[in-house]
Amino acid sequence: MMDTGGSESAKTGKSMCGWCKGRCDVLVHSAGNRLSRVEIDKLATDGALGRGCKGLRYKNAVEWFYHPDRLTHPLKRSGNRGENRWTMVSWDQALDDIATKLGELKNEFGAETLAVVNGDSWTHEEYKQRFLSLFGTPNHTGPSPICMGPRALVSEAILGWYPQFSVRPVTRCVVMLGCNAAPSRPELYRVTLQAIKNGAKLITLDPRRTELAEKSDIWLQVRPGSDGAVLLGMIGHIIENGLYDQNFVEHWCHGFEPLRNRIAEYTLDRVEHISGVSAADIRRAAELYATSKPAAFVEGMGVEQQSNSAQIIHARCILAAITGNIDIEGGEELPGPHATYNTDRQVELVDRLSPDIRQRQIAHDRFRLHSWPGQEALQNRIAGTFGDKGGAHWYLGQAHQPSIYRTILSGKPYPIKAMISSAGNPMTSHANTRLVYEALKTLDLYVVADHFMNPAAQLADYVLPIASWLEKPQLWSYMGYRDKLSACHAVLSPITAEYDRRSDFDLWRGLGIRLDQEADWPWSTLEESYNDRLKGFNISFDELCRQGRIRDVAPSFRKYEEQGFATRTGKVELYSTLFEELGYDPLPYYAAPITSWDRLKGFEEDYPLILINGGRPYEFMNSQWRQIPALRERYPDPIVQLHPKTAEAIAVADGDWIWLENPLGRIRQRCRIFDGILQGVAHADAYWWYPELPGEEPSLHGVWISNINVLMDDDPEICNEIVGTWPLRYTRCRIYKCETENDKQL
Repeated sequence: MMDTGGSESAKTGKSMCGWCKGRCDVLVHSAGNRLSRVEIDKLATDGALGRGCKGLRYKNAVEWFYHPDRLTHPLKRSGNRGENRWTMVSWDQALDDIATKLGELKNEFGAETLAVVNGDSWTHEEYKQRFLSLFGTPNHTGPSPICMGPRALVSEAILGWYPQFSVRPVTRCVVMLGCNAAPSRPELYRVTLQAIKNGAKLITLDPRRTELAEKSDIWLQVRPGSDGAVLLGMIGHIIENGLYDQNFVEHWCHGFEPLRNRIAEYTLDRVEHISGVSAADIRRAAELYATSKPAAFVEGMGVEQQSNSAQIIHARCILAAITGNIDIEGGEELPGPHATYNTDRQVELVDRLSPDIRQRQIAHDRFRLHSWPGQEALQNRIAGTFGDKGGAHWYLGQAHQPSIYRTILSGKPYPIKAMISSAGNPMTSHANTRLVYEALKTLDLYVVADHFMNPAAQLADYVLPIASWLEKPQLWSYMGYRDKLSACHAVLSPITAEYDRRSDFDLWRGLGIRLDQEADWPWSTLEESYNDRLKGFNISFDELCRQGRIRDVAPSFRKYEEQGFATRTGKVELYSTLFEELGYDPLPYYAAPITSWDRLKGFEEDYPLILINGGRPYEFMNSQWRQIPALRERYPDPIVQLHPKTAEAIAVADGDWIWLENPLGRIRQRCRIFDGILQGVAHADAYWWYPELPGEEPSLHGVWISNINVLMDDDPEICNEIVGTWPLRYTRCRIYKCETENDKQL
């Protein structure tokens, strides 16, 4: 912190905002440890950051921090689960009780009886996994199959590392693939606009007209779930017309001829029939991309949340490879792992999980790239190229989240009796809400660590108040990129006379110490651990905080010319030897999205509309921020977008409350007529709950009223077979108007 003059207690501290993944540089103003204001640090950036929320979160920072519903002390359930009756306890008592119960359950059922679910990016996942590795459970799970997991895992299998989102001023073509970067990736939005100003062309694949779709040279308005077919059509056109980089393909690509044979199936006419995008537009996009170098893809959760996510990312990597856009400035830069910084993987101690325990991870034998078999194969390839120290595979082999809930309910292949959820709010954020509810109610021990009471926390045995980014030190290396290592001190104390919050590190270390892990927790504070991790840089955590950020090495390009690619063949694997080894198709293909009920007679007639969800309004971040009055006034109701002709056909008007229904349930949202969406498609807001409604059952803060996840199917049978993605961008529903005033009331 630094003095700002005037009042002796007035301070201004530099920090990184943790309210989304952008990690914008901010200035935090306080007086006497009381927050007064948060603003963008214009000296550290050009001031364009913060676009992901249009500065709305900063303007309402004080309201958020001191909101009466913010958790202040640990709570222990004192009534039946779901009654919203709590007793305030100390951290020591809460951790003692939780550790004792975990020890009892471990003795009775084995360590794998504990599953842990994570959510947003403000938690310390590396310390959580350290605790789990030492406890002995392989059942760490979370949203990775629908958020960054597909791009990271598939890219590593094909390219040996995942491409950095590397739009630069020199980039000549940007492809936005299922990504509305303005609210979701604000830094990329900024640099994309700069690249366009410098002459870059923009291609967007999206079923909705987004801010970037409007600015695009070519907007491919794909039918939901058909992105992969369009990419395969582009690959075919580029190969057929000799637009590929023959030198790079000849020397650095494996499997070109099998790819050529496969791609022949995807003629532009066939792809037009699948996607609804004209063959002429696909041809134009392919030629523009192939002839505008360097070119870079920016994919988002619009493709990562599809049942064929792995195949889409595979095709995207192939397009970059055959056009020679791999590891060049402004193209698909491959930074590789940190060589001197102790990454999350070094902290996690995953080697303590024995092969026998890894084989007990839920669904490890089904979604094998996402789980341990694929992780170990990737790690061996990466370490073989980069070396043991610098070759840490960043992604953790995880259990499959939808399968975890089914295991809780069935007890097969073994009982899961305990779950800890951090930054997750599973009742709002996880698909198939009714199934999640039934599973959480079945647990012997359920612990929630979060900022606010929420629908999932209402079902917990203990609710723990976790410190926000304002109240804890940060060391941030986003996705392990070598040129992005940032740090800052806590700018506010997490412990005062009013509240007692702790960091995730304190939670996991506290449980570990109580469960005989003390020898493996050599640090008493998070700062001590950060100092240890920075030894390779010969810089202390405090020095790094003063400096703000450092680079591991300067960006370098075409590294493959000296070291090859971190794959079995040492080349870009258009034909994936790893997929083949794991028992999957080694080449990309298109598979139409399905639901669990598609084979039922008359299903499409009963549920004629395609339903997608996940668009991100500026006011909220996933399930968060709906407590803040100013933001709810700006965005008071959940919105479902319908094309004018779709709305006319079902007799609903703009502003009507409407029911959305399918075999999983029924919810209501408010209709918004929008001509930028395809006919026959409904786009519904995600993550809705009502903090102002009663917390006790049956309400659970209104989680059943408008939460689109009530309708989203996560049956493992329709999840992506390689990475386990459950489809959030495709299901079917019917829609009709809420006719009575009662229906329209919360």
